[in-house]
Amino acid sequence: MTEQLPLVFGDASDVSSGLITGPENELAIKWLKNWPDWPPPSRFLNIFGPVACGKSRLGEFHRQRTQAQILTRLDSWDPRSLTGSHFILDEFTQSKIWSEEALFFLYQTITENSGTILFLSDKPISNMAWQLDDLRSRFRSVNAQEILPLSEASLRPLLEHHFTQRQCVISQTILNFLIPRIQREYSYVQKLVYEIDTRSLTNKKAVSIGLVKQVLSEMSGDNL
Repeated sequence: MTEQLPLVFGDASDVSSGLITGPENELAIKWLKNWPDWPPPSRFLNIFGPVACGKSRLGEFHRQRTQAQILTRLDSWDPRSLTGSHFILDEFTQSKIWSEEALFFLYQTITENSGTILFLSDKPISNMAWQLDDLRSRFRSVNAQEILPLSEASLRPLLEHHFTQRQCVISQTILNFLIPRIQREYSYVQKLVYEIDTRSLTNKKAVSIGLVKQVLSEMSGDNL
């Protein structure tokens, strides 16, 4: 990958859905903004990436722009319960809550109706061990875009974003202390901010270096 750009807030629709953009997800956002002109053979898209990397936020961004219906499970096939021709399958994985037969019928129906499906998953759906040969072959033809692992350049903006979302006031001094000491993982950053904010509220004290040290120590098991 070329030059790393910091995460920045996008347009008004991005902010309303809590979406921030950067090198990790910029290609995924381009795909969504190109809707419905996703290339054949299927006008379907699979956005995949690490836990807590913002896939559901991208799904909400897509829903606001397209009025697509969000599904978090499909354990049986009942076309009467599904309206429209555009769907978002969030937290998608190979499990009992996603019936392979129902998925196959959904795939066929949406294809026949010239609709679209956005799959949001931790892993590429083409790599999942589907039992139905017809479903497996169709998922291999789905367009796919990865959300990349969190870069060092994006740590500060992501921390600022999570603290802002929680209305937790944080100084640049504390951010400067945190950044060289934390893991570059989306889920870790999310949990870290939650723990710091919760500790601050419980103690009824502003976030301090001492409080941050405590949280980091408890999360890592190391003394700082």
